[in-house]
Amino acid sequence: MLHDTLTGPGAKRLTVRDADLSTYARIRNAALEGFAANGVPATSIRDVAAAAEVSPGLVQHHFGTKAGLRAAVDEYVIDVTTQAFQDVIGRSEQGDVWSTMGDAVTDWVRENLIALRYIARGLVEGDGEAQRVFDALVEVSRMYWLAPLREAGALREEIDEDWAAIHAIVFNLASVLFEPAINRHLPEPFSTPAQTERWNAATTDLYRRGVSPPPTAARAAARRRSPEQRKR
Repeated sequence: MLHDTLTGPGAKRLTVRDADLSTYARIRNAALEGFAANGVPATSIRDVAAAAEVSPGLVQHHFGTKAGLRAAVDEYVIDVTTQAFQDVIGRSEQGDVWSTMGDAVTDWVRENLIALRYIARGLVEGDGEAQRVFDALVEVSRMYWLAPLREAGALREEIDEDWAAIHAIVFNLASVLFEPAINRHLPEPFSTPAQTERWNAATTDLYRRGVSPPPTAARAAARRRSPEQRKR
């Protein structure tokens, strides 16, 4: 289960899992929100401490320096992304792998909007640490998005997997980065459940038509999979 861990006025708050409800997590999440809203250079340890309702000394106790705090934030972003996609196809019931993956992507974006804003902002600003997080997310895309789809026979043989892995991350980051502009063309904000589900359906259909083989080829690829692969 997910919980709101920070209180106060303003936009949607960051959420974390039950096991992550701790002082350490509150400080880290406050840093992530500050970095996403104001940028890393403009967010001080004192700012983070105030948002987490702890002393600056406690922030330093847990993280040492601002660089240590930033490293913890980056590790968290990579970890929740890995957990979101690890063995998605294996955990799903037999059926449409594209819908299964589309639902996983949508849940990831819906639950981690602030984290995605943080990454997108850093990339736009040319931040080297943000670029390293981007590299890690592309690798997650390659391992836990493309590879299962390839195994399920849901990718065309000639697909450019380098660009497919990049597109999977860029499309999601861009939707969050351009959210204010996108909202101008929607009946309600992108982050609302109805609009994220519309986005899920449209994006999943785009991928299914763009990179999936024709139905007959997909069925043939599925038949070529071993019984062990089909059980996973």
